[in-house]
Amino acid sequence: MKRTFKTIILFFAFLIGVGTNIVSAQNPPAHAKAHGVKKKYRYYPEANVYFDPVVKRYTYLKGVTWTTVLNLPTSIRLVGSYNDFDFDGDNPWKENSVHKTKYKPVKSIKSNDIKKIESNSNKGGGGKKNK
Repeated sequence: MKRTFKTIILFFAFLIGVGTNIVSAQNPPAHAKAHGVKKKYRYYPEANVYFDPVVKRYTYLKGVTWTTVLNLPTSIRLVGSYNDFDFDGDNPWKENSVHKTKYKPVKSIKSNDIKKIESNSNKGGGGKKNK
């Protein structure tokens, strides 16, 4: 009888031990980030700068090193368009070569170019002549 009682207790102890391991194996530890959750970033192609809107930090290439700052140096100006994109991770600049190709800077039209276009359209003689 004692032996049966010990066997039953050991069996339940085993089940309790295995059961808690199965449950904890299904959940990632609290310090681990959730996989598959993408973060939003903004990329400024003309300046080759990334912006993380959650932490409000800019990341730019300083020499050969990517540097993250609260405020960009005055030598870097964010002009032109930007692209918002989702990225699974904390370092989107690791795929900078992909982003440079995918999000090419939009060539802006200078005021001199607009004047040239206007003057060329007037030279065409496409209007009606008075007789």
